[in-house]
This record gives sequence, C-alpha cells and structure tokens, in this order.
Amino acid sequence: MDPSGLWILLRTISKQRQAYGESETQPRCQLFLFEWRHNTCHKRILGALQVPNFGQKAVCLVDFQFVSVQATPDKTSDKAAKRLARSHAVKQALQRKRQLQQKSMQHFSVRTIDDERQQTGRNCKGQCDKRLTSSPASLSASLLDPFQSLAVDSKRLQVLLNDFNARQAPEPVFSVEDDFQNFESVFRSGLVDPALLNAVMLSLAFTANGGVMNKECLVYRGQAIQHIREKISTPDKAVSESTIGAILLLVGVEARLGTTSQVQLHMGAIQYLLNACEPVVVTLTQGIKRAIFWQDLNSSIMVGSKRIVDHTTFTELQWQRDLIAPDFFELPPGFKVRSHLFSQEFLDIVRDIHALQCIRNIYQRTGRPVSTVNINSHTASIQSRLQALPNTCPISKACHLAAYMCSVMLCCKVWCALVIPSNVTAQLLREVEKIRDEPVWDEHADLLLWLICIGGVFAPDGPVRSGYTALLRSTGFERPSQHCSSSDTNEILNRFIWSDLAFESAVRKFLEESSMRF
Repeated sequence: MDPSGLWILLRTISKQRQAYGESETQPRCQLFLFEWRHNTCHKRILGALQVPNFGQKAVCLVDFQFVSVQATPDKTSDKAAKRLARSHAVKQALQRKRQLQQKSMQHFSVRTIDDERQQTGRNCKGQCDKRLTSSPASLSASLLDPFQSLAVDSKRLQVLLNDFNARQAPEPVFSVEDDFQNFESVFRSGLVDPALLNAVMLSLAFTANGGVMNKECLVYRGQAIQHIREKISTPDKAVSESTIGAILLLVGVEARLGTTSQVQLHMGAIQYLLNACEPVVVTLTQGIKRAIFWQDLNSSIMVGSKRIVDHTTFTELQWQRDLIAPDFFELPPGFKVRSHLFSQEFLDIVRDIHALQCIRNIYQRTGRPVSTVNINSHTASIQSRLQALPNTCPISKACHLAAYMCSVMLCCKVWCALVIPSNVTAQLLREVEKIRDEPVWDEHADLLLWLICIGGVFAPDGPVRSGYTALLRSTGFERPSQHCSSSDTNEILNRFIWSDLAFESAVRKFLEESSMRF
C-alpha cells in the first residue's frame, strides 16, 4: 500500500471519530511500521500513535487492527481492506462515545406518551407488509450481532426468522412479531446465553422442518441440554430467565413430538428452579412468569402432563371480574336453559368467556383501546380453570373442550395459532364421535350443532376437518326438525359462545364445505 493509501486510512479513522462526536484531542499518527512478507505477498499495517516533543510525560496508543492486503495492487482487495478498517474505526468510535455518555449521564433516551403512540401507529400501518416481506426487528435488528459473534450461524438464524411458521414457534415463551411478550420483555440478558440461543434455534428449525427432528435439530437440542446442565450444576448461575426460557423452549418441542415423559422431566426442572428462587430472592421478569404459565398449560392440554403452576401462582397473572361492566358476565341463553346439565364452576367460566366475547366485539367495532395484559390474564384464568375441571361424562368433556377452543380463538391467537387449535379440535372430534348416537341429542340438537361447528371451523384442513364435515351432514339429515332450515344456523350458534366478528368468515367457509347455507 502506497503512502497515499495510508493517508486515506488515517483520514477515514479521523472522520469517523468526528462523525460520532469525538474531539480530535490526540495527535495524528506520525509513525507507521511496515512488515513485508514476500513469500505470502501480504502486508501488515501496524499503527502506533506517539506524542513528540513532550519528553516522557505522555505516550498515547490507539487501538489498532491488522489488515491483510495483496502485495500486487488489486482494486477489489483494496476496497475490502478499506471496508474492514472503516468498520473497525466505527466500532471503536461507538464504544468511546458510549463511555463518554455514561460518564456524563447522557445515555438515557427520553420518550413521551406521544412518542409511543406514534411508534404504535407506524407499527400498525406496516404490520401486514412486515408479516409478508421482512423478518421481525425484535430478533433480526436488535439481537443479531452485527459483528457475527453469536455462537451459531447468524445467517441461518436470519433465514429461519424469514419463515412465517417458524416465527410462531417460540410462542408462548416469547413472541417474535408482537410487542406484547416480545423477547426483550422476557429475557433481560439478550440472546447471548448459549443454552437459550441453541434452544431458540431448535424451536425455529424444528418448525421450519415441518415438525420433524433432523440432524440440525438434534445438534441444537444436544448443545442446549449440555449448556443447561452446566448452568444447573452451578447454583449461583442456574436461576435466570435465559436458563428457564431455554428449558421452556425444549418443552414446546417435546410437547409437539408427544413425548409426555420428556415434557414432565423438563417441567420438573422448571419447578426446581422456581423453588431455588425462594430462599435467594431471585426476581424474575413478568414475561418469563407468563411464559412458564402458558407453556405449562399448553403442554398439559397437548400431552396430558401434570401442571406445576396455575392462574393463581404468579401475582402478575391474577385476574378478577371488572365491576364496571357486570352485564358482560351473563350466561348465554343456550347454556341458561340447560344449566342443570353442567356444574356451577363450568357455568361461571362460561360467563367469563361471554365477557371476553363482549370485550372483543366492542374493541373491533369501536377501536376502543384494551389492555393486552388484562386480556391475557383474563384468558389465563379461563383456560386454567377449564383444564382443571373434572370430566364427569363425555358430554361435559366435549363442552369443556369447545369452550376452551372459543376462549383461544376469541383473543388468544398469538399464543396458540401454531399447535393448540389442531390439538384441541382433534380431541373434541373424538369426544363427539363417542356420544354421537346418544339419545340426549334429540332434546339438545342445537348444542350438538354448536359443538360440531366449533370443532370444524377451527380444525386445519385434513382428516379432522373432514370428520366434522361428515358429522355436520349426518346431523342435518337425521334431525330435520332442527336443521332443515339452514338459514337459522347463525341464530342457533349465537345462543352459545359465539362471536360473528371473530368467527363469521371461518364458519362461512366450513358451512360451504358442508353444503349448508349460512
């Protein structure tokens, strides 16, 4: 590199410092040492800054970077060397700027309510395009290391984040696309913990691979488990959001694989860590507590694992009825006329679901703001109590599952869009098929229609949805007194838990598949 090239490099570093607010109090470089390596045709540039004419009072050294260039002039390699030098200069300038800001207490950013509203508006405006075209900023921009220092391939992580289904895989531990329960609200330490990082990669890769464990997934799982074991063996480092989150992500994968024993093993480790929090007073984020609750509940629904927490365990999730709108907590007429068939606990839960339905309808019609935290806690109370109800007979179990499905699809899409609907609708189909020929339906055919529609509307395409279609057709032919007038279907469904705003488009499609008019 000729002297003019060295001057360009020095000038670049100087301008980058000035751009980031650094005063050039230090003198410029006056001595450059060159070491030629003729055998490999490389130069190594070593910059050292020395202050002249000051005796022995001050000698300043700047951070330097070795830059390898070709001995033979080459424009491509020369540009690459300049980019590397520029990147190094920017990094050093940013670090010094942060240090100066911290010393002067100027590293805090002031935001007002108007700022948050404007940001929310921008997010809402670009939400559709974001889902279709770009990867979510919550993981790609703020957590991916620009210098690629993560313990996994950052490019592979970015590819997985561009997959729509894979982006839903970490739920309910954290959400990639939504502000509520996003990564930063759950984990304070970022994506630097190797156990958490490998667990995230496992969750994303497993879903991107269609729910099948391949070699890549096995490597991530093995590394995640190894790092978790190392953390748990060190008591002072074991209890952290990142360790708990890594285990919860493993639970999500095992639940989808249907391995109940592994789910219970991992949740037992979570219980151990929660117990370890008590004597040492470890403060966990609200986000990780919600993640524990939802992963525990979802796993119990999917594979029947024993729960370790409920809706009363964490104070952050506790919910009570709002006295401002008591008329929301009413029993739908379809349940009121047959209240003698159900327990009081179930009827109370149905009232709470009806209130959730009213909140959803008002929000969608008027755009009135609703507290996401309150809605989430409301839903948590409903689903936790439903899961704990005893199933005294097949009819009650079918109604419990249908009510659970309604609570999921009314306001809980972010938590359950990937696995819960398919799992619950499959369970509901099995229960309805068991009791399909019971004589009790002669008097309660409208209840049977509601059960079939709830399952069929939210079942994914495939054998389960086809099973509901066959049930609906047979019901219409065998009980003409109730269903010969298909135009009354909507009126019948509205006697129970039903939201036209939330369910109408889905039920219209299902009824068209079954050749019934809506």
